Amino acid sequence: MLVIYSDKIVLPDKVFSGYIKIQDNYIQSIDKSITKEEEKYLTDLSGTNIMAGIININSNNMNKNDLYDMDTPRFTNKLRVIEYSYAAGGVSTLYHGINLTEKNIKSEHEKGKTMEIMQFIKDYNNSPVSLIDNKTHLKFQIHSVKTMDDVKLMLDENLLDFVSYDLLTNYKNNNLYKDLYMQSFLQDELNLTEEKADKVIERIRELRGESNIDELAYLIKYAHFRGVKVCTSEYKSADKIYKEFKDTTDIITLTSENCKENISRDIYFKLINTSKALEKCTDEYLSDGKVIISSDREPSELLICLNKIADKIGLKDAVKTATKNPADALGIEDRGEIKEGNIADIIAFKIFDEEPIVVNMIKSGKEVFKINI
Repeated sequence: MLVIYSDKIVLPDKVFSGYIKIQDNYIQSIDKSITKEEEKYLTDLSGTNIMAGIININSNNMNKNDLYDMDTPRFTNKLRVIEYSYAAGGVSTLYHGINLTEKNIKSEHEKGKTMEIMQFIKDYNNSPVSLIDNKTHLKFQIHSVKTMDDVKLMLDENLLDFVSYDLLTNYKNNNLYKDLYMQSFLQDELNLTEEKADKVIERIRELRGESNIDELAYLIKYAHFRGVKVCTSEYKSADKIYKEFKDTTDIITLTSENCKENISRDIYFKLINTSKALEKCTDEYLSDGKVIISSDREPSELLICLNKIADKIGLKDAVKTATKNPADALGIEDRGEIKEGNIADIIAFKIFDEEPIVVNMIKSGKEVFKINI
């Protein structure tokens, strides 16, 4: 058993002064008092902020070169460095972003390497040396139907915990070149007028887009069937899929292009990186209760960002953006809040020189990280 006391426990509905009782990896109860027997297990964290462990869904610290030159000891060390840096930032569940690049698509060997690194993360997560929960996050761009097949294969192999897609910039540019070539051919070889050639090209673009949307909608449905959530920055494609198929992505990454869109509060969570959170996230977005804060590179920014957001919306609502909201978006029912029955993923932090410092982490009911200050 483990008992934690603090006068600053961030609960779902309030900041509470009292005791968190942990038994067999789970939060057993949250009370104002404890028994004499329970005092033997007490850790006194008076004056320390206590909150649920952060769920960081968008880390980009895996260099793609690791996919091609994977040495087990070296990769293990790299993974542990990333893991410890995020744990020190208050993260108890980390999604490692791996890009399925064009090189991967063209080579079965490279695709195999991508799958190998996903499996390695899975195996590492199940090993005793794992400090926090390490999850996989596949990021891909839509090249062709083969892209969809490759992602589906990884879903079938249970290698993916989360996926994100984007439209391929080079693919758009290549199609533009092909369209210009086709238009010239229609006019020069088939003697179509410019107006008629324009109409033919426009119809080709429509058919191409419809084909991509159909394939993407199927992939999203299949991912959901496998219990995996989907994210994109392409709000228009997500909205179109929702209107046509009544199923869609779960999370929209906010960008300079889509942040002014009227993104439905009822359908989508909205992901924003810590470095841009205060710049892009207006008070309106913060108040809708479905914003997710994540750090792609700098885990130390997470608590700094949450404390600044707390000045606008209060501490308990700010904490939700990195705990309850990502848990809800990803369908994680037993994490993200300090409440009875949840897995005991808890962090404690203090403010030093106006910056938050994590001083303690409880992972699955066990103390795994501690700093004496």
